[in-house]
Amino acid sequence: MPARPRTPSPSHLATLAVTIAITACGFPQRNDVYRLSAPYNFEFYDTHEPAARSFYAAHFAHFGAYELLMDPGPDLDQRMVEFESQVRAFVVDPPKFEPPADIVAPSWTRMAFETGQSMDWTHMLHSQLYDILTDERVRDKQAAGERAMAYYLSEAETAFSTRGYGHRWMEGGGPWAGAFRETYPAVNGILWAYHWHHAAVYEALMESDATSRAAELDRVIRVFADSVLADPPTVMPLTAEVAPRFSRMFPAAAHIFDNLHMMHDVANDVMASPLYTLPEKAAEIARLRDLMSYALQDETSAPAMPMGPGHEMSPASMRMPTLLPSGEWLPQGHPDANMGSMQDMMRELPPGPAPGGDAR
Repeated sequence: MPARPRTPSPSHLATLAVTIAITACGFPQRNDVYRLSAPYNFEFYDTHEPAARSFYAAHFAHFGAYELLMDPGPDLDQRMVEFESQVRAFVVDPPKFEPPADIVAPSWTRMAFETGQSMDWTHMLHSQLYDILTDERVRDKQAAGERAMAYYLSEAETAFSTRGYGHRWMEGGGPWAGAFRETYPAVNGILWAYHWHHAAVYEALMESDATSRAAELDRVIRVFADSVLADPPTVMPLTAEVAPRFSRMFPAAAHIFDNLHMMHDVANDVMASPLYTLPEKAAEIARLRDLMSYALQDETSAPAMPMGPGHEMSPASMRMPTLLPSGEWLPQGHPDANMGSMQDMMRELPPGPAPGGDAR
């Protein structure tokens, strides 16, 4: 087992502020914050290393695709085919540790730093909730998880919204919608298969004892490799569809992770669209990331859900957030949530700037 990274001292917790003074060069100021200090950190990796490493191909695929799309030259289609082979090799033989985004996608990370930071900050919350559900020493898992989410949401501009938007951003957010999945369906299928995988691991960790959790994790990895990856979802899975018990315990987290997955897909679509120049792509990605942020969620209206071929949504997307008599909320997509109407899906998004040129 690898050595567990050392937890920073309490004096570093409030802000592990490594401020890189390069704003004069046009880069945003980087104020990095470390994960919440807790004894459960890295327990998922230490206990279930194969399951932990099984995620790394997904993160490589997301950021690697962004980097390829920075250069939409005539050989892009061939490069994407070669990239798909790399990703599938990582699925079978993942690296020991997750490759950092700024190594996989250095140019894209410089262009869309705040969006990459939001993605990594949410991956950190993923990691902490996996740790909490794994660690036998954590007796009140709901309280520990809500504490971790409160810490995550304290970075309100970086955190994703706790509102349930379903598929509406990725389907109705702009003229770029669907560009990546239509152009590169094989790579997109891998990404949506991994969105299923992330949620299925949560549901496996909801088992009541360590033996059952380990057995269910093994089953999830087998099903992912044998079935889900071989026949990927045709719409992006919602967390509550795949992990109803987890989503009942942590409905805000279910929404956060769906919004993370949508932002990944939005970035893919914008980067793949030929309608935008590179500076316009940077501005559009930043605009959508801001609209999906926790800081602005009370002021934001989701885009209308378009009807027609190419923009289908799963039936679960019609299941709206539902208040239970107990005062709990079920997240959008939960199998017990109430069905909504198409009118519920048709709240318009204020229009963004129109694309102005060819992306090349």
